[in-house]
Amino acid sequence: MRIRVAISMVLVLTLVLAACGGGGREEAAVESGDTAATGAPDATTTSDGAVEGELSVMFSWTGSEQEAFEAVLAGFEEANPDVTLERVQIPFGELNAQLTQQFAAGSGPDVTVVLPGLIRLFAAQEFLMPLDDLWAQWLEDGAYTESLQAIASVEGTPYGVWFKGNVNGLVWYTPERFADLGVEPPTTWEDFITVLDTMKEAGEEPFAVGGSDLWPLTQWWDPVLAEVAGPDVFNGLVDGSVSWDDPAVVEAFEVLGDLIANYYPADTLDRGFVEATCARVDGAAQLQLQGAFVNLVARGECDDSLVPGEDYAFFPIPQYDDSTPAVQTISGDLFAVNANTANPAAASALAEYLGSADAQAIWAEQGGFVAPNTQVPSDVYPDVNDQQAAELWPADPSVAALYDLDDFIGGEIQTVLREALQQFVRDQDVDAIVNTMVDVDTRIRG
Repeated sequence: MRIRVAISMVLVLTLVLAACGGGGREEAAVESGDTAATGAPDATTTSDGAVEGELSVMFSWTGSEQEAFEAVLAGFEEANPDVTLERVQIPFGELNAQLTQQFAAGSGPDVTVVLPGLIRLFAAQEFLMPLDDLWAQWLEDGAYTESLQAIASVEGTPYGVWFKGNVNGLVWYTPERFADLGVEPPTTWEDFITVLDTMKEAGEEPFAVGGSDLWPLTQWWDPVLAEVAGPDVFNGLVDGSVSWDDPAVVEAFEVLGDLIANYYPADTLDRGFVEATCARVDGAAQLQLQGAFVNLVARGECDDSLVPGEDYAFFPIPQYDDSTPAVQTISGDLFAVNANTANPAAASALAEYLGSADAQAIWAEQGGFVAPNTQVPSDVYPDVNDQQAAELWPADPSVAALYDLDDFIGGEIQTVLREALQQFVRDQDVDAIVNTMVDVDTRIRG
């Protein structure tokens, strides 16, 4: 009961925020042709079982990413010519509020991009369609692992389909500078610290960190927590079965605090993500701990002449302790289906398509994308960095897939964690950040 009440309170709060934020959803729907907001379409299939009718899909990509997604949707339309597909583009920063508002009002899109934290909230309110049949076939085919299914599920029932993946915990570097320093990409934690010390002794800044944007600090916390505490503790923070004062969590904060104290730059909280990325590209810092998307950002925002694999490359953050199981921190975008869609056949068909190797290969060919479906061949990726990132995607069932922690939890706990990590950069006070997180976790989850 406490969980149900907490979810309802979060939904109410988000509704208030959405109302205060302006940008009426109904006006946006009229301009973009959003049938989900202006009137539900009829559910129809043809006599041979093909889908037809109207269908709305909501997404948040812009620019070149939107163009790539449009190419993916074109593939669905080509295969389903009797479906009229309405696109609804919402800025990422407004997505959660807009979706919460629409679903609470009973007028959500038929299919929508969504993060796992919102899947958990919406599933508890019975807003989403269960997708057991799709997942049963994908697991049987080996397209996804049970660990990936768990991220898309609530209490064992899958409600989301993977579409766009990202591999986190990657340390980006410049090979030429490593050669000048006489170091190689480390494979153990001890070697990792030795490389960092070598950089400091040479008068180099070890890390570029975009702490002013808040979220880049979580890109540090996740892999450190995963490597130090292991997957059970990591996932326990998501579902509330592990407390933030658990000894393994405390140890992870201690390890992160040592990295901050010894190797973070003085301007950590003054730089944003793009500034930090370009600082590493320009040589103001040697390393950057970030996800696979840096492969696209480094060229798009810093220097379009960069050659992946030659001018910049990455190595996975080394395993902290041989006794901990193999893990891979990930993030990415999933899609969910409105439980009250008036065209369930077409909506299910679109969800199945988005989770397929065929759909994901379309974007993978254009770069800056890791396909979650393991049946997408590696040779579709346009460069070595994308290929190597895709190889790290947890396709092996023995490797635990751990989804971006704060995005998985969501809500006020996510907000407090991001702000607490900024303060942790300032003071490295382990007791303070642990107490902060225990307090908010207790208050929200009861």
